[in-house]
Amino acid sequence: MPTYTYKALTADGSNVSGTVEADSQPLAAMQLDKMEYIPISISEKKGMFLDELALKLERVKIDDLIFFTRQLYTVIKAGIPLLAGIKALEQQTENKKLKKVLGIVAKDVDRGKSFSESLSVHPDVFSELFVNMIEAGEVGGSLEEILERLILMLEFTRKTNSNLKAAVRYPIMVVCSLFAAFGVIITFVIPKFAVIFEASTVELPIPTKIMMFINFLVQNYWYYGLLIAGSLITAFYLYTSREAGRLQWDFLKLKIPVLGDVFLKVYMSRFSSMLETLSRGGTSIVSALDVVSRTIGNEYIAQKIKAIAEQVKTGKGITNSLRESKIFPPLVLHMVLTGEETGALDDMLAEITSYYEREIDYTVSRMSSYIEPILTAGLGLMVLFIALAIFLPWWNMMEAFKG
Repeated sequence: MPTYTYKALTADGSNVSGTVEADSQPLAAMQLDKMEYIPISISEKKGMFLDELALKLERVKIDDLIFFTRQLYTVIKAGIPLLAGIKALEQQTENKKLKKVLGIVAKDVDRGKSFSESLSVHPDVFSELFVNMIEAGEVGGSLEEILERLILMLEFTRKTNSNLKAAVRYPIMVVCSLFAAFGVIITFVIPKFAVIFEASTVELPIPTKIMMFINFLVQNYWYYGLLIAGSLITAFYLYTSREAGRLQWDFLKLKIPVLGDVFLKVYMSRFSSMLETLSRGGTSIVSALDVVSRTIGNEYIAQKIKAIAEQVKTGKGITNSLRESKIFPPLVLHMVLTGEETGALDDMLAEITSYYEREIDYTVSRMSSYIEPILTAGLGLMVLFIALAIFLPWWNMMEAFKG
C-alpha cells in the first residue's frame, strides 16, 4: 500500500505533518478528513519499496510480543488510558514492524474501534488466541488480569519452542557434520587416490568402486544434484502448503522415533495451556476448542480438536470426546475427567501443563543418550566404509606386488 506524506491544519489552526497509508491520494485525503485535518498538501512518498519490503520480511519475535504485553500490563495496572499507553509503547518499541503496527492500532482505537478489533487486522503479529483473550478481557472488564495470563502463556510458549529447537538441534548438527566430512573426503581425498588406483591393474573392491563412482558424479554432475535437491525442496514446500499435504506431514512428525514423542508432548502442553487460558478468561469450552484448533500448530491434531469441539457442541462430555480422538494419552484423559467431575477443569488443565513442561525438559535432556548410540554407529559405519575403500586397494596392490 502506498505511503503519502501530508501537511495539514487542525481545527484550531495549528500546522501538522505526517504520513498515512492509502490506496490512492483521494483515500488519503479522506483519512485526513476523518482525523479532522484540513489538507494543505498530499504527495506520495517515493523510494519506499525496499523499506516496505524489509518491513514485511521483518518478524515480530515472541520476545518482542512478551515485552509489549508486559509493558501494556504495567500501563493498564497504573491506570493510564489505553490509547495513551499504546502510543507510549509505540515510541518505546525497537522492532520496526511492531512499531508500525502499534501506530495503526492506535489510530484505529482513536477512531472508535475496540482494542481487540484493532489487533485482529494484524494476524501476522497478534495470533487469534491473543486477540480472543483481549476481547474477553474487554467484555468482562478484566483486561489487566487477561494481560497477566497472556504474559504467562507467551512465556510458556517461548519455553516450549526453545525446548523443541533444542531437541532437534543436536541430531541435525551431527548429521550435517557427517555429510560435510563425507563431502570433503569425496571431493578432495578420493581423487588423489583414484589416480593411483586407476593406474594399477588390480581389481578394485566394491567399496572403492562405489566411492569412485560417487566422486565421478560429484565432479561431473554436481549441478544435477543441486537441481534435484532444489526440486525436492520445492515439491515438499508446495505439497505441505496444501491442507492434505500438511495434514499428512504433521501426522508423520508424530511418528518420528524419539522426536515424535517430544512433538506430542509439546502439542499436549500447548493444548492444555491455551485451553486453560481461554477458559479462565471466560470463553466457552466450544469456542475455546475452536480457537485452540486454529493455533495449535499441527494440522493433524487441529482436525482432531475440531471434531472434539463438534462433539462437545452436541452435548457430549469433553473427556469422552478426547478419548474418541485417540491422540490424548491416558494421563490427560484421567485428569480432564477429574476436572469435569469436580468442576475444577481449569485447575486440572494447569496441572497437565505443568506436568508436560517437566516432561519436555526431562525428555530433551535425555535425548542425547537416545540419539548418541545411533549417531555413533552411523559415524562408525561411515568411517569403516571409507577406510575399506582406501586401504583395501592398497592391500590388494601389495599382495599383487609380492606375488
